[in-house]
Amino acid sequence: MGIIKTMLEFKWSVLLIEAFFLIGGVLLVTTGFKVRKQSKTSAFISIGIGTIITLISLYILFWTFIVGYNS
Repeated sequence: MGIIKTMLEFKWSVLLIEAFFLIGGVLLVTTGFKVRKQSKTSAFISIGIGTIITLISLYILFWTFIVGYNS
């Protein structure tokens, strides 16, 4: 528990920004599925961009926890 606490104390600003991007990507994917009946092109673009943003933010979150950064 102590390691996680110290990680959050030092990296909270970067983790907060990464969490916003993760939430935004998930919201784009869910919006794409809801819009799919109305416009297939908009849904495809929204799902594609949302998936890319979600995967990139998960990758960056993983490396922030494992490797970290020097501030």
